Amino acid sequence: MNRWTASLIAFILALVLCAGALGTASGYATKDDQSLKDLDKEIKQKKEQLEKGEKKEKEMMEDIVDLEETIDELDGEIRNAEQDLDVLNDELAEAQKQVKKQNRSLNKRLRTMYKNGSVGFMDVLLNSGSLSEFLTNLDMVQRILKSDEDVLKDLEEAHEKIEKKKEEVEALESELSYAQSTARDERAEVARQKKALEKENAQTADDIGDLEAEREALEARLARESAEGKISNSGSSTYGGGVFLWPLPASSQVTSDYGWRDCPFHGREFHAAIDIGGAATGSAIVASADGKVIHAGWYGGFGNSVIIDHGGGLTTQYNHCSAVLVSEGQKVSRGETIAELGSTGFSTGPHLDYRVYKDGTVDSPWNYL
Repeated sequence: MNRWTASLIAFILALVLCAGALGTASGYATKDDQSLKDLDKEIKQKKEQLEKGEKKEKEMMEDIVDLEETIDELDGEIRNAEQDLDVLNDELAEAQKQVKKQNRSLNKRLRTMYKNGSVGFMDVLLNSGSLSEFLTNLDMVQRILKSDEDVLKDLEEAHEKIEKKKEEVEALESELSYAQSTARDERAEVARQKKALEKENAQTADDIGDLEAEREALEARLARESAEGKISNSGSSTYGGGVFLWPLPASSQVTSDYGWRDCPFHGREFHAAIDIGGAATGSAIVASADGKVIHAGWYGGFGNSVIIDHGGGLTTQYNHCSAVLVSEGQKVSRGETIAELGSTGFSTGPHLDYRVYKDGTVDSPWNYL
């Protein structure tokens, strides 16, 4: 084998090895990109599941409140029925009292007329001294009988009316008690289901936290590897230096600075960004410098996010956008509108979470603005 042939073979082998290395790096990046997309998809699904679960939990709470109101209403109706029953019992006692009074009055009249007090109506009639006296006594007896008959008839009607009403009230009370018992059982079952759903929602929230932590860890690794040259996102472009442009022209109000803070979502934490607020939702967010978009879309707790590689190991990140106006791979210019201000992801109101990375490590934006 001559020198020329050996050199040609060595050159071919070098090309093969380089192609293999590039293919491996490209495949590695593609695989990691797919992992990020899979994580984003799973996080989105979990959030939709949590949203549905929390909505269902709220509906269950409303059902419990409605059932408690129903139970209270039934309690009131039962008390009213018991009061009606007490009134009917009083009316019955009064009617019975009137009958006894009428009987005492009748006996008194008879004792007055006949001192022996033991004679009956037939004796009164047979002992009449004359026809005129007989007719007088007969009329008196008839009047007494008619009076007692009316009293007894009224008493009988009162008894029937009261007994019928008592049956109606007792039936209503039984019906209300059953309805109340059913409502209590239903309330207990809904409360049990709500408790189980609360546990499920809490687990879903934990899953979202784990997935977002996994995604952040993967993104951090990719950023480090990008800085080390293992993965190239923007070719051989380099950052030309100079001051970064302020990313939110509509406002210069910093609502949370770079550094340690108390976060409403994570407690005490290091805030690796500056939050810019004081502008309306939809306000324009612009690129701080020329570069290439390496991420455009949902980014876990950051919500809608745009990441731009400016070369030279510098990237900027724009989070919580209401709308993203660029796409991955797109080249953008300094001052170009890339998104709109919003409050997506873990956010308490419209603001821009603005971050700067140097060689894959977060850095204070104030060093470049």
